[in-house]
Amino acid sequence: MTTLDLKAAFFHLIDAHRWLAASGCAWNTVGPNASSETKKQTDKLLPNIIVMIRDCLLLHARSLINFYRSDGGKLDILLSDFRIPFDPALSAALEQYKNPIEVHLLHLTDWRDFDYRSRNTTGRGATRGRPDWNRDAIPIVSLIFEALKYVSQQVGPWQRPFRDLHDAMLTRYQDKTSLWPPNLCEKSDVDIYLAGLGL
Repeated sequence: MTTLDLKAAFFHLIDAHRWLAASGCAWNTVGPNASSETKKQTDKLLPNIIVMIRDCLLLHARSLINFYRSDGGKLDILLSDFRIPFDPALSAALEQYKNPIEVHLLHLTDWRDFDYRSRNTTGRGATRGRPDWNRDAIPIVSLIFEALKYVSQQVGPWQRPFRDLHDAMLTRYQDKTSLWPPNLCEKSDVDIYLAGLGL
């Protein structure tokens, strides 16, 4: 649960959603579904950039999974801080990616080793498999879009900010040339925007 004022907390949420949308857009452009020529030219210009884009996507996704599931430490920014209910089915769908991202990207641990995981398939091992990130990256982004859309439909004082964030994220994800809305950029602009909504 955050100790920040909710306006300050929302500013940090914007950042995580913005960069998830940008990295998801980049992944769609140069990831596994891109043409061979696009991948070749991209890798020639910036070697291994595809892995870096995918990792950026997964890192921001992991932060947002904790946010939406209200699953974190005493200083984490959580959806529950905003007193907005969340869909249990969406929470469960997000949960399936929490540990795999943590184990295979955020921590150097025995769980990364295939043989170790093969010997430990029950208990904690049941949630520490390594997904096919090339296949699962976009479904993870889609789940977070669903989560944000769900939250933006909940009636309350934060409905409009979450709806505007959803619209900005979707536009950025679908169009690499789109500009991020100015009222959702700098902290001072976000403060003015939220104050205008009575928050």
